[in-house]
Order: sequence, then C-alpha cells, then structure tokens
Amino acid sequence: MNAPDADRQSIWSVASGWLPAYFALFNALGLLGTAFAIVRNVFWVARPTVHDMIWEIIVGMVVVGAAAATASVLIVETVKNAMIVGTYLEDMIRKRRARQLAEAVERGRSESDAKWREWNDRRLDAEAKGEPFDEPPPGL
Repeated sequence: MNAPDADRQSIWSVASGWLPAYFALFNALGLLGTAFAIVRNVFWVARPTVHDMIWEIIVGMVVVGAAAATASVLIVETVKNAMIVGTYLEDMIRKRRARQLAEAVERGRSESDAKWREWNDRRLDAEAKGEPFDEPPPGL
C-alpha cells in the first residue's frame, strides 16, 4: 500500500495527475507577471541607470515566480478538492437514493403481504363458516 503522498511529484507537492494543470497555470501567471514587471520597470518607473532597471526587473521576476507558483498550487488544489467534495456528495446522494428505493420496495412488499394476509384470513373465515367466498385476490 502506498503512502498517502506517494503520488506527489514536486517540491510544491502537486498531485502527479494535476501537474499539467499546475504547469499551465504557472506558465501563464509567470509570463503575465514577467511581462508586467518588464513593462512597469521600462515604461512606468524612472530608474537612474540601466543596471538599476535590469535589477528591478530581475527582482520583479523572482517575486512573480514565487507568487505564480503559490497561486498555481492553490488554484489546482482548490479545483481538485472541489472535485473531491463533488464526488463525495454524489456518492452520498446515490447511497441515499438506493436506501430510499430499498425502503420503498420493502414498504410496498409489506403492504402487499398485509393485503394478501387479510384476503386469505377472510377466505379462511368464509371457508370455516361454510359461506361462499367469491372475492378476487388482491391485485386482480
């Protein structure tokens, strides 16, 4: 039997089946964040030298990388957990419906048995008294 986290494959502990979603999100968020860091430091914020501008872009990219990785893990895990909860609720509903169906079948069987017992009791009473009994059986 595998340990609970045996299917995890990264330092961020993303489930292996979800790695494509994680990497797609990470790449998208990373590219958007990097583009923002470049545009911000080249066009919006005045830097005294080109070296300062490049340094700020690099710092921005590091921050964006960490934020993108964290956000990607949180988004993937949230979606995965929502799917797990949905599956759990679906199973609960399925079990409840099966239980209700079994109870309804049992209740129907009990009612039918009670009708047959009452009919048979009336038939036996009529037979014991020597009276004719022409009542049709239940369900006919």
